[in-house]
Amino acid sequence: RKAPLAFACPERRAATMGGAASKGAGDAEDEGEDLTHVDTGDTLKVKQVLDEAVVKAVLDKGFDEVHRIENLKVALMVVACLFAMTAQFYPMPFPKSRPLLGVCCSGYFIFSGLLQLTVKFIEKEAILLTKPRDGAAQGLRISTTFPRYQADYTIKVRADVDGAPDAVAVHCVGEFFDADGYLYEDGVAAATSALVDRFLAKKTE
Repeated sequence: RKAPLAFACPERRAATMGGAASKGAGDAEDEGEDLTHVDTGDTLKVKQVLDEAVVKAVLDKGFDEVHRIENLKVALMVVACLFAMTAQFYPMPFPKSRPLLGVCCSGYFIFSGLLQLTVKFIEKEAILLTKPRDGAAQGLRISTTFPRYQADYTIKVRADVDGAPDAVAVHCVGEFFDADGYLYEDGVAAATSALVDRFLAKKTE
């Protein structure tokens, strides 16, 4: 028995991609491919799977990923964890350890706060940063949004510089999943590739 989709899409849009999704899933099953399956009622997992497909599509176009924000986040997390581990395991009896605990707690909250600020104000909604290509001055910043209780998944492409104009594509999530929750990865790749091409073409005008 097929489970109904958790997203209500306009019939015109769903008919365009939804049928292809079912066909793609069936073809892949015949070929023995490993299909991506999710519970379409789990919005966080749906966004995660779509984000991974978008990132893969961009990298498949020959772009190289930049890891500077991820490296910064990891560094902040490591420092925060070192403060926490020191406070927990440093061999000093209480109450002599009060000054040390105060320093460690302060350090933990400071670096945890810096991590949250990095996510909110630097990373924002970005799921991928790329290196410049073909002589461009900046790489690409790919970001996505998928609000809770809504069916529209938005992909944005812009140059990795503040204030740069972006190209936007909005898709109903139901376009990329069949009724059983199998991802139509080729559809995501095609939509992402078309958006990137549109952005690059507009940029060269």
